[in-house]
This record gives sequence, structure tokens and C-alpha cells, in this order.
Amino acid sequence: MKIIIIIILFLIPFYVMPQNDTLRDVKGKISSINQKGITSLIKKYEENLKNKQGIEGWRLQIKFTSKREDILPYKLKFINLYPDIPAQITFESPYYKLTVGNFRDKNDALRIKQKIRGNFPGAHPISAIIDPSLFKK
Repeated sequence: MKIIIIIILFLIPFYVMPQNDTLRDVKGKISSINQKGITSLIKKYEENLKNKQGIEGWRLQIKFTSKREDILPYKLKFINLYPDIPAQITFESPYYKLTVGNFRDKNDALRIKQKIRGNFPGAHPISAIIDPSLFKK
């Protein structure tokens, strides 16, 4: 009985050790060992991003109006109050929209909404396709 317990205690850890998908060669460089389909899935994902012209993300919409002249003061006010958050005016017929920020998820957008709600109470998150280079590193 003791022999079985000893065998179990010494052999089971070798069977439940996590498998690693990276190896180090003789020179110390890391090489990855992937399953056959992973590389093709990554290429498909990259192609989808190129076709969409960006990544699905979130922005906060501050204001929309049919006249560009009406939206410019809001952009100037926002830039003066929050210079670290990017602001852009886009045109989607028939409206000009002032949107701010480039967020990967909605929670990030909601955090900034809480920060600016005193000056811009009508701000709300909208989904958008965002160029990956616009995200903060």
C-alpha cells in the first residue's frame, strides 16, 4: 500500500505538469511550437482587420449637429479641458459628430465618461472601427 502511495505521489506530478508551447534552442532563442491551424487562424484574423480598416472599439460621442460651425466650439472646449484625450469630428450624412477617445472596450469609455460628465453631460459611448495605431501604447 505504501508503494502505491509513493508511486502516485511521485508520478502524478509529471502527468499533470502544464505543457508549454515554446522551446529554447541551443543559442537561447525562443521558438514557438504551434498546432497546425493556429498560424492560419492568425493570418485570417489579420486579413479581417485589414478589410475592416481597423479594430472594433469605442468612442464617446459628445455632440452631433447638421452644421459644422455649430460643433467647432464644443471641440475647442473639450480640447482645452482635456488635452490628453483625442477629439475628432466626423461626417455621417446628414450630421457632423464630435467623438472623443479611442478605447478598446466599453468600460474604458465609461470611465472617461464619468470623468467628463460635469462638462459634457450628454456624452455617451458608441462603437466604432478604430485604426490600431490610434490606441495608446
